Amino acid sequence: MTIQQQFNNHFAEDNLKRIFVDHVVYSGATGIDNLDQYAFRIQLDDQIAILSRKMLAGTYKFTKYKLKLVSKGKDKIPREISIPTVRDRIAMRAMCDFVTEVYDGVVEFNLPQKVIKRVKVNLASGAYTGVIKLDVSNFYPSIKHNELRRRLGKKIRSDDIKNVLFSAITSPTVSVSKTTDMPSARGVPQGLAISNILAAIYLLNIDNYFKSLQNIKYYRYVDDVMIFCDFNDAQAIATDVCNRFGRIGLKMYDPIKRPDKSTIEQLGRPFDYLGYHFQDSKISARLGSIERLKHSLVSIFTSYKHSKQKSEEFLLWRLNLRITGCVFDNKAKGWLFFFSEINDEKLLHTLDHYVGKLTKRFNVTIQPKKFVRAFKELSHKKYETSYIPNFDVYTLVSSVN
Repeated sequence: MTIQQQFNNHFAEDNLKRIFVDHVVYSGATGIDNLDQYAFRIQLDDQIAILSRKMLAGTYKFTKYKLKLVSKGKDKIPREISIPTVRDRIAMRAMCDFVTEVYDGVVEFNLPQKVIKRVKVNLASGAYTGVIKLDVSNFYPSIKHNELRRRLGKKIRSDDIKNVLFSAITSPTVSVSKTTDMPSARGVPQGLAISNILAAIYLLNIDNYFKSLQNIKYYRYVDDVMIFCDFNDAQAIATDVCNRFGRIGLKMYDPIKRPDKSTIEQLGRPFDYLGYHFQDSKISARLGSIERLKHSLVSIFTSYKHSKQKSEEFLLWRLNLRITGCVFDNKAKGWLFFFSEINDEKLLHTLDHYVGKLTKRFNVTIQPKKFVRAFKELSHKKYETSYIPNFDVYTLVSSVN
């Protein structure tokens, strides 16, 4: 099947309607036009026909995105998230599916847990004495459009396809639409369905180069790079990484000026990666991740305290879901699932003790589930256990009950 045929299949009207039902219909987000999914559904056939026709003709133009600011913590510049309109969200999902199909077997996406699993194996091998951690500064906004177009051109030759794709990433993100708004000249908007796959394609050559080197182990998750190597070679390798990223317009944080972002260390000292904390043979969650979890647990109890009904049954349901996580759409979700590669059982007991203290502090008689047991269940029988709810096997009646 040709690239054009693949594109045509993804933007056929039937497939676009499927995307609306599978991915968009339950979303409450609205774009710059303030049209929600309910209003869109009324005009679904007409909107889908327009979208399909213009995409296949290569004339579709994406609407401006609505700006949403997401806090990254105290004294940090908030992250800018771009919210597309309902129709653009359908187009974006179809474009993401198309590009993913084109690059199937070329670009790989691993969950953080799978990356950490590889890290554990290579760390335990004892073959490396140094660790390099480098963080890309302002990653998505720094992606150069001409470089990205050149890389996409190796697989996607059609100018019409590339033009509608670049319409998606050049459309400006605004709080209020104005006639003076200019297209974005650089960067990929964050929060779009296509953001991650385009970023991965942008870094594909660099990833392949460093993965091919026999004397190091290279990991990258979005903008976080980590390398195991001989410590004597660490500085030279780090310089090479920074230079290669710099050639395509990406700047790494300096390990000397920003040791909170980038470091070059001897293995054996504690280090963090993707929210995990590594210290000798112990692998745990980073302190900040633990504190955020505790804060969310307190918030659940606080909501109960200030609610009018004060339902202990609902409190228990919310608390258990926070402790165990769940399975939904065949995907594991929740804090424990994210940290499924830790081996710090003491932390799990500490968390169970913390929940016990909260039940006494808020004077409730519930008996919540345990972090310790939930971790063992997800480690050995994630999809079979009844201890962790699997919403994929629930019927509407059982969910209501």
